[in-house]
Amino acid sequence: MQDLELTASVGSGAENTPEDVLNIQKALNRIAGKIGLSTPLEEDGQIIDAHDQSPTCQAIGLLQTTLLGYRHPDGRIDCGGKSEQALRQALQPTPEYVPDLNLPDSAPHRGLSEQDYQDASEALACDVAAIKAVSDVESSGSGFFPSGAPCVLFEAHQFSKYSDHQFDESHPAISSPKWDRSLYVGGEKEYQRLQEAITLDREAALKSASYGRYQIMGFNHQTAGYDDVESFVRDMFLAERHHLMAFVNFIKSNPKLLSSIQSLDWATFARYYNGPGYAENHYDERLQQAYERHQG
Repeated sequence: MQDLELTASVGSGAENTPEDVLNIQKALNRIAGKIGLSTPLEEDGQIIDAHDQSPTCQAIGLLQTTLLGYRHPDGRIDCGGKSEQALRQALQPTPEYVPDLNLPDSAPHRGLSEQDYQDASEALACDVAAIKAVSDVESSGSGFFPSGAPCVLFEAHQFSKYSDHQFDESHPAISSPKWDRSLYVGGEKEYQRLQEAITLDREAALKSASYGRYQIMGFNHQTAGYDDVESFVRDMFLAERHHLMAFVNFIKSNPKLLSSIQSLDWATFARYYNGPGYAENHYDERLQQAYERHQG
């Protein structure tokens, strides 16, 4: 199966047509290692007990807990829902280029609990929904790619700056004196650009990418609570709670960001978090919409 085909909901209380169930069972078996599924599902296209005791529903629950951070998974995949999107992402092949950071050989801790969000909201004295809104807009609510590497975006103009412009002519795709949208390749392929930059100047490269659920730049490691960029990036690879705590520290370090997230002044927050060109991407409007969605 090259891609996931789903025409109706599968799982607890779902429509569970045999063909859809079979496709989900095959897909879940393909990502068994990513979600901790120790016993492969029988690929029979059936869910006899469409409640918690069904192996297929339990496997869907593992997906929701592991990849989405749900504390109370419902064991159901709906067409176009977050669970289907997470499954589709997990089915994508692991990228060839992930930086060798000498990390521990362990799976990252994905997802954030409601208690994590509550702790952050208390630290910032702001609404939980405001923090969730930033999650949605910055990384669609997930800090990791299916491969287990944190979401990343490499900025060529920052690499040019931190490497003293010495690679602008020899490596124009990763070192540019000015910001250039066309240089982005998107998704996990950004690691190819980061890897190439690391071979030229490791520290400058690590500083020139944004990481995780809240896309904090490496050069902001100190305001995020880290003495050096190496330890910051290492933590970004290990757990999404580290992403959240780095975000908390970063916001607290900037009075404009702190006051604007507390007062829900999304235009000011967008200006200082996303940059002066935020309006072109409707960043403040998307934050407002995401906030209203979570608040509702």
